[in-house]
Amino acid sequence: MQSSLRRHLTYWLIGPLLLLVVAGSFVSYRIALDAATKAYDSALLDPVLAIASHLRRTGSRLELDLPSIAIEALRIDTEDRVYYQVLGPNSELIAGTPRLPAPPERLAPEEHVFYDAKLEGERVRVAARAVEVETGTAIVQVAETLVKRDKLVLELLVASTVPQVLIAFVAVALFWLGIGQGLRPLDRLRDEIAARSPRDLRPVSEQDKPQEVRSLVSALNRLLSRLNAAIESQQRFIANAAHQLRTPLAGLKTHAELARRQPSTAELSSLLDMIAGETQRTSHLVNQLLTLARAEPGEAASGGQPVNLHELISRDLRDWVQRAVGKNIDLGFELDDAWTLGEPLLLRELVANLLDNALAYTQAGGSVTVRTGVRDGESV
Repeated sequence: MQSSLRRHLTYWLIGPLLLLVVAGSFVSYRIALDAATKAYDSALLDPVLAIASHLRRTGSRLELDLPSIAIEALRIDTEDRVYYQVLGPNSELIAGTPRLPAPPERLAPEEHVFYDAKLEGERVRVAARAVEVETGTAIVQVAETLVKRDKLVLELLVASTVPQVLIAFVAVALFWLGIGQGLRPLDRLRDEIAARSPRDLRPVSEQDKPQEVRSLVSALNRLLSRLNAAIESQQRFIANAAHQLRTPLAGLKTHAELARRQPSTAELSSLLDMIAGETQRTSHLVNQLLTLARAEPGEAASGGQPVNLHELISRDLRDWVQRAVGKNIDLGFELDDAWTLGEPLLLRELVANLLDNALAYTQAGGSVTVRTGVRDGESV
């Protein structure tokens, strides 16, 4: 799948947004749940206080002085089952359900506690209170199942999540539209560049571009400038080489016509030598053109790569010595390491051009010396 800046930005915006939605929903849910739990616990404590207020001592026994109708009224609930239990000072059962779990901790007189427990495999919420009587402390407990509470949990979860999700969907849609509007300058820049001809290397205007896009346009303009400079350099070189080719080619044609008309073998040999010389110079110009064609555009302008002039010249040393011997010229080399930055192919052609001119314009019996090294911190 192709990379998309709009999709990338949307993902980065949606991710944190979803985290905020989840965190916000959870916090809202917990706050509402705690408030509802306190309300239910307060309602559960009311029958505990009612039962505790009807504890009576009859002789040596502690009894619950509450009519059965009143007890049944306390236990009436359309959704949950309600249980109660009264334990005497010695943990003896006074009234209610014997299987109700005891409080998790010892209670001080007139202290109450709420806790979760299980009764016959079913989860219940229990309210317990310690009641001070003549012979000690009795424990009154009321428990109810969690049907209403579970329904409330679901309602709170839906109530806190659904609005947040709807807001998130609306925010994502707005993000998508907003990002599209924000990327319009890039679309216009694309259309502007696509509408140009291949020869149009003029700089792209930065005036109507946003600040964030100007750096991209500036880099593009620098590239266009370097490309334009490289093309102009090639055009100048080719024009110059073409101009220089006309002279030796015209000379070749003239010498060839003269050679056809000369009956003398000596004169014919001299003309053929001229033709050979013109051919060599023409070949050299053609090699320069081929070298330029093989060179990567912009390499010279970019600084090139490290090149040791000693190694570069040594590669063609034997060929140049043979040419010098053929012309009776003393060609010497004093080569030390000299590193520079450049394109090896172009530097090699430059050295060849210098040596070619030196051998061409040095008389027989003369001498040419090629030196490389470092002088005053610079390679020469």
